[in-house]
Amino acid sequence: MALITWTDKLSVGVKTIDDQHTILCETLNELHAAMMRGQARIMVGSLLRTLVDYTHHHFAAEEAMMKAAQYPGLAQHCIKHRELTKEVEEYVARYEQGDITLSLPLLNFLSNWLTTHIQSEDKQYSPWLIQHGVR
Repeated sequence: MALITWTDKLSVGVKTIDDQHTILCETLNELHAAMMRGQARIMVGSLLRTLVDYTHHHFAAEEAMMKAAQYPGLAQHCIKHRELTKEVEEYVARYEQGDITLSLPLLNFLSNWLTTHIQSEDKQYSPWLIQHGVR
């Protein structure tokens, strides 16, 4: 069973962003599947790094779209991105140093982080982007 199932509830209505969110969900699901198969030690490091790297890419793309559309909440949204990135990077650093293992609480944190950010933060800018021609 997947950790996150993509539904229309997670869609922000902007295809590029939805596609990127889908990739983030799939990466979390890969982490979860590896853990459930007992392969966490083999795959977790690279999957966590992929997640962090792709998150950087996604946030940069999202911010560029908001900037191009002159979204008035861009500065506040960027702050949220930095806070979330820092938190995830701290988890990854702790994992890489051996302080924590990949566990269900960590996966739940990552899953909640992604879905909450999409539903509470990203859905605030999507009407603006759509209204300003970003699809």
